[in-house]
Amino acid sequence: MRIGGALIQVTQPRVPCYKLANKLGIPGFDKTFLKANRSGFYAQVLEEGEVAAGDSIKHISRDPVGMTVAEVNAALLLDKNPAAVKRALRLTALSPEWRGRFEKMLAKA
Repeated sequence: MRIGGALIQVTQPRVPCYKLANKLGIPGFDKTFLKANRSGFYAQVLEEGEVAAGDSIKHISRDPVGMTVAEVNAALLLDKNPAAVKRALRLTALSPEWRGRFEKMLAKA
């Protein structure tokens, strides 16, 4: 996607951790947030450029696998469906960390 003058590519979901619950002072908030499956995401910069508040976000392309961030997140952390795990492993931009976690899941199955 293009944001301002920069081009970025989503690589993995952003999973809430215990630090968020601690910061908010709400015990278990991280687990509640995870169950809602509304995570953010991490991205890599493909082209540097100026980005400012209010810049438009333009969708440029989508991986042919067609999984959303929520679907990838659910495959690893919620439903752990083997078919979804295999599908996620076909994502070209998937981070090495998440790729390794999916591969471990399949090896255990």
